[in-house]
Amino acid sequence: MKGFAVTLDSVVAISFFFFALVLIATQTYEPRAPGGTYLKQLTLDVLTVMEKTGRMNQAIEGNTTSMQDILEATPHLACFNISILNSTGETVITSAKSGCNDTEGLDMQVAYRPLVYKEGKYVAKCESWFTKETT
Repeated sequence: MKGFAVTLDSVVAISFFFFALVLIATQTYEPRAPGGTYLKQLTLDVLTVMEKTGRMNQAIEGNTTSMQDILEATPHLACFNISILNSTGETVITSAKSGCNDTEGLDMQVAYRPLVYKEGKYVAKCESWFTKETT
């Protein structure tokens, strides 16, 4: 009888151990930053990458694919629309991430970046939002 109790006690202890191990192993890490904060940072990062790599300058010269490559490399749920405006406020060029047309009812972030290119003054405007998840 004493052997049965020890065995039962061992089995219960091992069961709790494996239950805890499975529970820990199934947990996934997800960033806990609020969506708006993450999206704003992502928007600023996109503008910084475009500025540092010279993609905005190429876009002013008429090469829209230079900006499109960066936009397509962003996370699939994030959508972007970038416009470059001249000093009078007229749009020089616009580029949007493909598959991101619906903005109705979504929270949007907007960031601006001034830039000077060949003696001209421009402003890059980047609008961003998360797409609606499809099930």
